[in-house]
Amino acid sequence: MEWKQLQKEQGIIHAQLRTASRLSEQKVLIEQQIGHAQQEIDKHSKALNQIRLRLDKLEGFSFMNMIRTWTGQQDELRVEKIDKAAILELKINEAKKMDVDLTHDLGQINTKLSQINEQELQEALSQLNAKKKGYLQIYEPEQAKRLEQLAHEELLTKQLLIEIKEAEAAGETALTKLGQAAESLHSANGYSTWDTFFGGGFFVTHLKHDALDKTENYLHNAQIALQRFHNELLDVHDMSTKSLQVDTDGFVKFADYFFDDIFSAWSVHSKISTARDQVSRVQDDVHNTILRLQDKHNKADDYLQSLQKEKEAIF
Repeated sequence: MEWKQLQKEQGIIHAQLRTASRLSEQKVLIEQQIGHAQQEIDKHSKALNQIRLRLDKLEGFSFMNMIRTWTGQQDELRVEKIDKAAILELKINEAKKMDVDLTHDLGQINTKLSQINEQELQEALSQLNAKKKGYLQIYEPEQAKRLEQLAHEELLTKQLLIEIKEAEAAGETALTKLGQAAESLHSANGYSTWDTFFGGGFFVTHLKHDALDKTENYLHNAQIALQRFHNELLDVHDMSTKSLQVDTDGFVKFADYFFDDIFSAWSVHSKISTARDQVSRVQDDVHNTILRLQDKHNKADDYLQSLQKEKEAIF
């Protein structure tokens, strides 16, 4: 009974230390993601300002512009630049929203980290390890090594299961947000024009503005949900045990490409169907990833049961 109590206490401390380690890793990752979002804002803002200057030049009189007007090239140039400006504006808006949400996530992580005293936990763990070692030497000297191995694997497997469950929950949230984005894109399919909001441009009614703004927000909600799912998957990948490998290399990357690309289709509403197709493909990716997580979940459960049975057999 004493051994079980010692192991229970050890498991609690290990879980707290793992939480601290995971939060520290996520803090570094999210700080990098915030930096990337801020770089995107700066880069796209500079590019947008350049396009605005070029559009202003197109509006002014010059013989070259007059020739272009005769040949119809000026309209083509305006449309091309307005299209690029619309894409940049959407990317700036998205990067700003990501910056806000990730900063909020970072604040929550810092709060949780401040509540964990790692030094005290390490000292308590050292004392527990000494007690366990003494107990094993007295009561089970022949089985001590194997019991210690089983205890270690059991702790890692339980922590792995926690990470898998958190990743599954994040994946389900991402699926929900993607579904809302897909539904909003479907509703917006009839809106074929876009106001670039930098002066002039095409006329869009307030109703259309409202619908398109909502769709952009739904896309962002899907994006941040995918980013959080991506981060949880990295935790699962890092928690593979010696006897239970969890290879996530094949499915932790889909969040990286999705929304960097979708705005090129979304900015011109004649291409809304392309955006819908992209959302649909990512929904499939997320769904398949959740199925793979569930498979790892089941294997981890089975492995944990086998460890517990072997431990009970020794006792």
